[in-house]
This record gives sequence, structure tokens and C-alpha cells, in this order.
Amino acid sequence: MVKPGDKLDSTFGSSVAVGKLLGTGAQGEVYEGRLDDGSTVAVKWFLPSYQRRDLRDSITALVVEKAPSTHFLWPDDVVTKGTEFGYVMRLRPPNFVNLTMVLGRKVNIRFSELVRAASQTVSAFKALQAKGLFYCDISDANLFVDPATGDVLICDNDNVGSSRTRPTVLGTTRFMAPEIVRGEKRPSALTDSFSMAVLLFLLLMNDHPLQGEQEARIHVFDAAAMRRIYGTNPVFIFDPKDTSNRPVPGVHLNAPLFWNLYPQVLRDVFIQVFTDGVRDSGRRPSFGEWQSALAAVEDAVVECTSCRRQNFLCPTRVDVMCWSCRRRLVLPPRLVIDGKRLIVLNRETRLYARHLTRNGNPAPAGQAHAEVARHPTQNVQGLKNLGPVQWFVHVPGRAPQTVEPGRSVSLISGTDIDFGDVTGRIEI
Repeated sequence: MVKPGDKLDSTFGSSVAVGKLLGTGAQGEVYEGRLDDGSTVAVKWFLPSYQRRDLRDSITALVVEKAPSTHFLWPDDVVTKGTEFGYVMRLRPPNFVNLTMVLGRKVNIRFSELVRAASQTVSAFKALQAKGLFYCDISDANLFVDPATGDVLICDNDNVGSSRTRPTVLGTTRFMAPEIVRGEKRPSALTDSFSMAVLLFLLLMNDHPLQGEQEARIHVFDAAAMRRIYGTNPVFIFDPKDTSNRPVPGVHLNAPLFWNLYPQVLRDVFIQVFTDGVRDSGRRPSFGEWQSALAAVEDAVVECTSCRRQNFLCPTRVDVMCWSCRRRLVLPPRLVIDGKRLIVLNRETRLYARHLTRNGNPAPAGQAHAEVARHPTQNVQGLKNLGPVQWFVHVPGRAPQTVEPGRSVSLISGTDIDFGDVTGRIEI
């Protein structure tokens, strides 16, 4: 093992001086490191039992492959001391906290940031699989979130595998696909899609999708019990046809509350993956389906004017009461795109290419094309054009007009806006 003050040889870049210990895990220890140019990095050093040639070769291949996106704390270099090795990665910023802290309510985070974190998680794993890779060990221990923004970072990428190599780990049992728990399959892109869904459910609902009444009846949660719950008899706690594993009142407190808050479009995707997708790996939702559902949920956020807690506008739900203070929600203006897509225009809403182009990528990325902005002298809000082209606007009772970049249109009910590729109507 290494210790502070040691100098590590580099395979691809600068040698590294070992600094203070940052943390320990099942596979090894993580230290702060300093490169020759003075910049700081993180160094993961493996325990003796993991000092294997196949693992070193796998990590070396990942260094050459490069990170799929900025959401991964990816291996940047392999470093050595004698015959032992570790790897260098970016240092995780202090504003990112482990998902377990979010789930344990150790930090405050709003629904909008939770949904954004889910969207970024989907985008990250989509980018990973686009390189022909899969993660193998998706779990709540490997996801870090910035509570203020919803940005995510994924760590422990040394277990990433591909169809060209044999996976070095099977995963964490309660996140594994049922076919892996039963010993029928090894990690793959299809099993990753199930593990990602478990992670997303945990992130958004703060409960496990398969832990309901069946789990509550178990007195000793041993290997046999886990095999039954996650492998041989996995039943979704909100399966519309099988009610044998519903959440138990007083035991499972979070999922029954949050499940009924989210729009049906998201619940439908979870139902698909944890019913049909449990039995048939080929029927698990695609990345595009996840991204579209999460984009619709992000567009449906409504802030309660009484308690400032966030809610969701769901067209199929007649109850428009705030879940927190139980007062009736005062709905802000909405923008309906092409008569189908609904976007709630909150005071901080921003519109992107995915909103204003017909076939825009639903992933959360790019420059904002519009934003809700307050008038500089009057107590009214408008939709400000942040894009490069003018809009054509028709306000009821007025002559058609254009809204140039940098200008705004008032949020008046019935106003039609031609954005170029799509049209929108403001509803109050």
C-alpha cells in the first residue's frame, strides 16, 4: 500500500505525490494527489487482493478510451509503485454529496433538482453505452449529487466492462437485475438498464421498488431472502395487477407519498421496467423513453405560493392541493407546444432546444432559448427571447407582432407564439 509522501510513477502523464487519505472502500483507499504542475487529483490505490493483472489491464483500457461524459470521475492515468498500481481521477468538488446523504435527508434538495439529477444520470449511462461499455455495479454508493443544481458525478468507474471483456464484478445485490441474482446472466447493457431504473426509483421515491410487504415479513434478511426478493420472486410495490407486495403503512413511508405526486408519464415508465422488464430484459425502457418522461416531469414543476414547496402539475389528477401545506395551488401560466407538450412557466423557467424544436433531444443540455423574466418597471412577467431568431406573436385583440432576440412577450392567456419550428399557446 502507499502512504502520504510517496511518489508514484505515471503510465501516461505526470508522476503523482501522494497526499492525505480521503476515504476507504471495499477495494482500496483514495488519497489526494499532486501532479508535477501543482494541480490536485484523486488517487485510488487498490488493496493487495485487487492487485491483479486483469484489473490493471481493464483500467488501462478505460484510460485510453477516455470518459464518455463529464459526469464520470473517470480513470485518467494508471500510477504504480513497484509492482502495485492504482489510478488517477478528477478530485470530486466538495459541493457534491453522496446519494445516501440525500436519501437520509442530511441535505435539502428540491424536486426540480432531483428530477434534473435523474435526467443527468440517464444521459451519463446513455453516453457510456454509446461507447460499447456498461457500468456493472450501479448503486447509491456510486452517485454524487450537487443539491443546489441537480448535477451528478459517477465514481468507482474501475468496474466498467464491455462486451469484449469479462466483467470483474457482478454488482450490488439490491440493484442487480433479477437474472444476475438468479445466476443466469452476467452484467451487460440490458442488466445495467434495470440497475439504473432501481437507482432512479430510489433517487425520486426514496424507497426500493421491490421492497414492500414481502420484505417486511422477513425477520432475517440473509442471502436466501435477498435472492427471493430481488431474483426469484421480484414484485414491483406498485404493480397494477399484483398487489402482493404493496408498501406497508408505518414501515415504507416515502414511496406511497412520492409515487402519487409524480405525473403519470413517469409512473408508466417505472411500471414498464418493474413489471414487463422484470420478466423480459428486452422490454425495459430505452434511454429515449426515460429522457422524454423525465423532461415532461421537469416541465411540470409547480411551486406552492403559500409554503414554497414544489409540486407537479398532472393533467390526470383532479387534486390541485399542495402536498405539504394542503392549500390549493395557484397555478402559474402554462405554455402548450403544438397542442401537446405542456410547460409550466414558473418564475425561473428556462426553455431549451428540446422545448422549441420538433425533434429536439430531450436530454438536459445546451443554451437556453427563452426564460421567464420580470418586466424592469412593472409587476408583470413575460417570456424573454434568448435565441438568435425573432418570434411571431399574436396576442388576442391585437395586431400580430414580432419579438426580437432580447425582447419579451407578456404572459397573456390565449397568446400564440410561432417559435419557428414549433408553435405555442399561453394558458392562464
